[in-house]
This record gives sequence, structure tokens and C-alpha cells, in this order.
Amino acid sequence: MKRKERLSFIMYVVLAVWVVGQMALIVYFWDKPQGSDQGAYMKMAKQCFEAGEWYPGDSHLYESFIWAPGFINYLILQLHLFGTLKANLFFNLFMNIAIVAEIYYLGNRFFSKKTAQLAVIIWCFLYSNMMAVIPAGTEIPFLFSALTAFCLCLHPRILFLSIAGLLFTLANWVRPLAVIFLAGAIVYMLWKKYAPVHYLSLLLPLLLLVFLIGKTAERRTGYFIYQSTTSGINLIMTANDKAYGGIATSLINDSTSAVFIDDREGLTFFQKDSVWKARSIQWIKAHPARYGMLYVKKLAGLYVEDSWSDRPILGGDGFVDSYVVAGKVGKSAFIARAVQMGLKSLTYYFALVACCYGVITSLRRKTLLSGKGILLFILLAGTLVTCIFCVSPRYHYPYLFVVILFAASGVETFPARRKKS
Repeated sequence: MKRKERLSFIMYVVLAVWVVGQMALIVYFWDKPQGSDQGAYMKMAKQCFEAGEWYPGDSHLYESFIWAPGFINYLILQLHLFGTLKANLFFNLFMNIAIVAEIYYLGNRFFSKKTAQLAVIIWCFLYSNMMAVIPAGTEIPFLFSALTAFCLCLHPRILFLSIAGLLFTLANWVRPLAVIFLAGAIVYMLWKKYAPVHYLSLLLPLLLLVFLIGKTAERRTGYFIYQSTTSGINLIMTANDKAYGGIATSLINDSTSAVFIDDREGLTFFQKDSVWKARSIQWIKAHPARYGMLYVKKLAGLYVEDSWSDRPILGGDGFVDSYVVAGKVGKSAFIARAVQMGLKSLTYYFALVACCYGVITSLRRKTLLSGKGILLFILLAGTLVTCIFCVSPRYHYPYLFVVILFAASGVETFPARRKKS
């Protein structure tokens, strides 16, 4: 078997084992209750389904925020169609496989066939991508929608671009990050000198669907809602005297914290969001240096580990908040937990190092002024925007495919450079 054929064979074997492994996990965790945000999404979807309403409705006006409305409605739709949320496990598996196919496509288009094959292998070896199929989280549906839309934008066809516009809106309805992928797609279109009709084909369906989603929510709530309204709470959790850069939900009920709102039960989600944003801006203006230092910490915290996907199933979510802010976790338990997460992230750490090497190699070869550079733009812009708010390691997932592509490129180029030397 030739070397090229051997790598292709290895890729298909790894991919097959990865798919079978996820199916085994689905069977094993079939009846396992879910916690954290994922458990809350499922609970909210069931409540809406039983009440015969979609999310958000007028019963959600006085909650803290509107949370992943596209995803919760996606779960409600599953309940209408199947009467259960078990089908979500198989939808996750399907979308996970599609994401791998798109990573291969991007690797083959912007790098090389070998890079594409190596990217698939590395992606399948990541612990988080094996476990991510189980939780009812926003990560896989968002990345599937946004990445599919981005890939469709690489083809100057009106139908593809129209579908991409709809997918970008749906992705943003799940998580308000689709603008990063949309910006990358528009940069590519400008670089390739697309015709004006192509921009219209992309943006018109996008805006129409945003209007439709917003108006239907307005009929139920009185507010034009087309995405999550979590920016206020996510900002105040990293812009207060007790902030450490990560998610600190314990501060919501801490009366000594700026996150605490004394009369919050009588305020709508919109009013709470306005209060949190105003307090955040005031604190940042008063403490610009401290916010700057927190921003740097968040850049590291965003990529510190990659075992996030098992916490809704195995527990342990929010342990950093419990240790740093609430003081409910001891130092020895914290260290033991950190070591455990680090061991699960060994492939991820290898990918980070290889990614840096791949980016440096691309800079030396001056190949970033291409599709590679647009992918890197998505990674950098997404990272910088995310770190404005509080961060969690799972927030790096939407940009992880770029890390893996450059990591695969680094692995491919390393032997060649070693032979030359």
C-alpha cells in the first residue's frame, strides 16, 4: 500500500471507529439525566411543549434572560414530531459527521488533501468531539449551521448563497456568533469579486428570516427577539469587583456583588439586561486596567482545556466558580480536577502546538493571503469577540475546526522541513 493510500485508509478507519464509538456512547448514556445549561434547555423545552407554546412566550418575560431561543425551539419541535428528546442524540451524531465532512472539504480546498485527511484524524481523536454528541447543547447545531453556511458561500451560486443566508440566521438564533462566520464569508466574496446579485442572494433571505423570527416572538412577548439576550449577564460577570474572567453564576444571588439586582423579580429580561450592561460599562470605565488584565486572562482561559463536553453528563460543571468565587471547593480538589481535565485534553494540547507551527509556516511561506487567512480571521475574530464577555473552555468550540486545520497543516509540513534541514 502506497503512503498516500495508507493515510487515506487510516483516516477512514479512525472515522469509522469514531462513529461507532459515539453510537456506543449514545446507548450507554441513553437514560442519563443531563445537568448544567443542557439540562436547563431540555427542561425549558418540555415546559413550553406541555404549555402548548414556543419559546420565548409571555411566561418568560420576567426571567433573567432569553436563552438560545433557536435551540430551545429546535428541542420543542422534536417533542412535537417524536414526543421525546432522545432523537436529539442521533441528530447530534448526523451533524457531527457532517462537520467532519466540511472540515475535510475546507482542508482539501485551502490546504491539501493530506492536510484534510490529517485534520479528520486529529478531530476524531479529540476527547470533546467524542463526548459532544451526548449533551443537548448548542455547540454542534450552531457549528453545523454556521460552517455549512460558510462552505456554501464559497460557491457563487444564487441558490447556495440563499440557503447560506437562512442557515446563518438559524445559527445566530441558536448562538449570537454567526456574525463571525458571516464576516468571514463576505471577506471571501470580496476577495473573489462576487457580483452584487450574490450579496443580495445571501443577505436578503438572512434579513427576511431575522424579521420573521423577531416578529413572531414580538407577537408572543411584545419584544422583537431574534437571538439570545445574554450579553448583559455575560458582560457583568466579567466586569465587577469579584470577577475572575470566567462564568460566575453564583454572583447573581450575591447581594454584595454588582451582578445582584435587588428587585429583579419585577423586571423583564430586557430591563435586567439594560441594568447589567449599564453597570458593566460603568465598572469598565472605572477599572480599565483591571478589565484589560481580565481580558488577557480570558484569552488563556478560553483555550485552557478541552474536556467541557462531559460535564453535563458526568458532573463537575461550575467547579471553577465554586473554587474561585464561592469558595465551596478546596485547593486539593481543584488541583485533582484540573489534572483530570488536562489528561483528557492531551490531544487538544498537541493540536494547539501543531496549530501554532502551522500558522508560523504559513506566514513564512506567505500563504495566509488566501482562504487560509480567512479561516484564521474566523479564529482570531471569534476569540477576540468572545473574550469581551466571560469565558468558558467550551466557548472555543466554534473556532476549533480552524485550530485543527492549521494543526494538520503543521503536522504535514514538519517532516518536509526536517528533511530539508
